[in-house]
Amino acid sequence: MENKNDEFEKKQRLVNKEIIEKNYDKERFMNFLESKKENGQDLNNWTLGELTISVCQYLAKIEKSNESKIEKPTEIHSEIMNEQNSDNKKNQENEENENIKKNIENLENFNLEENFKEIIINCRKLEKTQMNDSKIIVTISNPMEYNAGVFAKNYIIYKVQTVPFEWAVLRRYSDFDLLRKLLIKHFPSFYLPPLPNKKIGKRNFEIDFINKRMRLLNLFINDLVQNETFKASDILKAFLSYENRDKLESKFKEYSTMQPSTYVEEYKTLDGKAIILPDDEKNEKYFNNINKYFTIQGDILDKLNLSLKAFFNNMIAVTESLQNVQKNFEILNLLNTKVLLKENITKLYKEMSRFFNNYKKILIKQSKMVKIHMKDFFKYINLEGKAYKELIERREELKVKYSAEYQRVTTKKEKLYNTLDTNKFELGEDKNREDKNRLLNDKNYSMEHICRNDTSSLIKIYNQLGYANKMNIVELKKLIQEYSSRYVNNVKKFDEEFYPSINDLVTSWSNLETFVMSANLSK
Repeated sequence: MENKNDEFEKKQRLVNKEIIEKNYDKERFMNFLESKKENGQDLNNWTLGELTISVCQYLAKIEKSNESKIEKPTEIHSEIMNEQNSDNKKNQENEENENIKKNIENLENFNLEENFKEIIINCRKLEKTQMNDSKIIVTISNPMEYNAGVFAKNYIIYKVQTVPFEWAVLRRYSDFDLLRKLLIKHFPSFYLPPLPNKKIGKRNFEIDFINKRMRLLNLFINDLVQNETFKASDILKAFLSYENRDKLESKFKEYSTMQPSTYVEEYKTLDGKAIILPDDEKNEKYFNNINKYFTIQGDILDKLNLSLKAFFNNMIAVTESLQNVQKNFEILNLLNTKVLLKENITKLYKEMSRFFNNYKKILIKQSKMVKIHMKDFFKYINLEGKAYKELIERREELKVKYSAEYQRVTTKKEKLYNTLDTNKFELGEDKNREDKNRLLNDKNYSMEHICRNDTSSLIKIYNQLGYANKMNIVELKKLIQEYSSRYVNNVKKFDEEFYPSINDLVTSWSNLETFVMSANLSK
């Protein structure tokens, strides 16, 4: 039996042979894999067969778009080809930007405050819990590698502390993932914040990766505890408070097998009222526009993330170059000290070495700020947009379910009506036959009463769809408010951290200038 290492090497050889050695753009290929599957850039997430198919699809896509692969330039033509490739890339980017702009122009305006016809129905009232009566703050810290034993892979565990209850538990990424899936199952009409992408492989234990994941897990869990409905659920409380691992897994299993409420009257709200929006052409257009909006935003943020990634990588490259410059000045200083013994030149080399060393440190700080407050920030915003699209997709699934059930029930009613036998009309518990003539002669009246049980089930699904319509709009407004707050706070924090580094850079320049102006190099 082939082991995983052998299969992974075959996948690497496949990518090297078909993509890298043929000089196709590796980064674009990896982005293509990411678009096909979550965490697609990690080859561990593909079987060899799946990867082979995806490679073929990518090559076919390039051939279809007449995108020529990048040939290795000869020394004579290298400069010309680099310019051509640069021009081609710019033209392609301009074309992509124009397509996005056209999509934006074709997007019809939609008003977040638009009024829809609403219906209020009674449901269950949300019971107050220990968590509902408190303002909760959760802190995730102290990531540690857990030794899972000989026959299992090690993983990272985090300390999860909840204030004001002084709960402190240990959780791993898969616990957060399962919590989110269970909340989606039992609260399908609510927006669930995203989790950081799951990674498999060596990166799981890199300190930068762990810290980034920890920040995103903090965002996820603190978004959850702002929702009163989630706070009233046993599963969230169990996640935050159960120290015993077996007890937690038992609660997870209980919620996995438990069936969610099947109709709106069983739902729980703060005031015991549920608002539904009857499904019509007006709100259908509204949801279509929202879906388009997040699709376009995702395309733009993908491009922005690639640009910021290139910018970040360039900053790292400049930092490495500065380190080489600084080392060379140290060597020059050593050479001058040992040979020429010119004190002023020695001081100059030392000062230049110090300047470039400071410059390097400043750029390292700035590159981290760019990564956290720009690249990682907009990547998370994109994840939030995708999470909201999941909510829209769940609504779409409910709409498809309702449409199919409506078609089935209507067809059944038509057949029963055409029998002209009221005994077969399935009138439910209302067996009164006094209106037999009306049932046979007034089709609209008859269609309202035939198949009472089927009609009742259909209405329940319709109300579920109406509740999903309302909650989609409510959750979107909350998300937009959160966007606004998060954007402002992020830029403010970026400014607070970045501004001192600019001052440090100006100070370094000033110190160098002062030294040069004061130095007497003629001695």
